[in-house]
Amino acid sequence: MASGLMVGCCKISFAIALVPIAVIIAALVEKPTIRELPVLPHDTSTSPERVADQAKSAETAKPETKQPASQAGGQFGSGSMFDRIAFVYDSTNKWMSLGLDQFWRKTLIEDCMQLERADAVLDLATGTADVSLLAGNRLRDLGRDIDAPDGQAVLGVDPSSEMLRRGVAKVENQGLKGVVRLVKGDAQDLSEVRGIDAEGKLESLTLGVESQSVDKISMAFGIRNVPDRTLALREMRRVLRSKESSRVCILEFSLPDGSSFLSRLANKFVTHVVPAIGKMATIGSGAEEYQYLERSILEFPQPLDFAAAMAREGLHVRTITSFAYGAVHLYAAMPAHVPVSS
Repeated sequence: MASGLMVGCCKISFAIALVPIAVIIAALVEKPTIRELPVLPHDTSTSPERVADQAKSAETAKPETKQPASQAGGQFGSGSMFDRIAFVYDSTNKWMSLGLDQFWRKTLIEDCMQLERADAVLDLATGTADVSLLAGNRLRDLGRDIDAPDGQAVLGVDPSSEMLRRGVAKVENQGLKGVVRLVKGDAQDLSEVRGIDAEGKLESLTLGVESQSVDKISMAFGIRNVPDRTLALREMRRVLRSKESSRVCILEFSLPDGSSFLSRLANKFVTHVVPAIGKMATIGSGAEEYQYLERSILEFPQPLDFAAAMAREGLHVRTITSFAYGAVHLYAAMPAHVPVSS
């Protein structure tokens, strides 16, 4: 009787263990799907003239005395929240993405951003600078002068000092200090930023990103943590140059729709395994933070809805690439009302 019960328990445990293994194998062999979106009808609210007017208003408006939501101490999704989990962020990312997070970031750089040697790159929610480093290395490979007098080619912005100081150390270790610069700032208002070093020492506030000054914008796994996504998207359009080659590439989690067996497995992985990994990695100290990250995925808009939100702010999403059976999406956008050559 007891032996039979033990055998039954072993079988159940083995079956449970097979679920994440099945997800891992399926994710590794999955071929990403690409969905092309139609060109949207003309909308004067996002015309170049309107964008220019918004840019002037943003530059002349006085900043509010109210502390930005993304900087508010202790708030989930804020810089201070990521300060608390920065010590395990890179390692837990690899576990929670089944080791595929770097592949997704490389796809963002290689397939979406389509970097050119002279590009000015803005990497929002840079965190520990993984995307900034990929962009910097790519520009160096393209022949970008790392000692050019015009300053760094890649500007990484993040609200977390602890994440940034780790990123600065990585930049220095890879010899990219002349290409990549990391600063503390708010994606909702890029008018002011603060430099930071590998010790976490912050510099004085300086002018941030000027209007129409950036060729390529990236944001990996950060837009869902921004309190006001509309403001962040509007800032992206403000600083983005109105050129055919300009790009905005946003990589983000979302809840798989469960339309297939593997999609349902991915859904369970996001809702159950992700917070468990976060709790274990932080030895329980980051349990609430990783539960928040799970909730933020559950509450994030479905892909077409988010693409529509981007379009309303003058960023036309041309393709949506889906990874991990709908758990991750890459939105490739360009400024609206820019003629596209055939």
